[in-house]
Amino acid sequence: MAPTMSRFKAVLMSVVALSLCAAPAVASADPDATSKYLATLEQHSISYKDPVQMVQIGTTLCHDLRHADGPPQAAVSKIQSSGFTDKQANVIAASAVLAFCPDMDLDAPKKPSSS
Repeated sequence: MAPTMSRFKAVLMSVVALSLCAAPAVASADPDATSKYLATLEQHSISYKDPVQMVQIGTTLCHDLRHADGPPQAAVSKIQSSGFTDKQANVIAASAVLAFCPDMDLDAPKKPSSS
């Protein structure tokens, strides 16, 4: 049983190491959500060179919204500072919220609590 446990620990440590080395925002993106997000950007004529970078921008926005002390507009301004217009930044932000963090959508209908 010891060799199996050692192998399990080795695999577990490898998974942990890989997850720490990978970009956490991109690594957690659902492939279907990623496709929808990028398709939405293309529908709005938002051009970009690197889809991985665009996904990272979107998932970073979600991280910023969840952990920010300031207003949501600060996260959108961060997108603008990446070279996008105000309108483009707003589309990117809205698309990112819908794709990667729908829990942060302030306009989404709230589910009734089960209490």
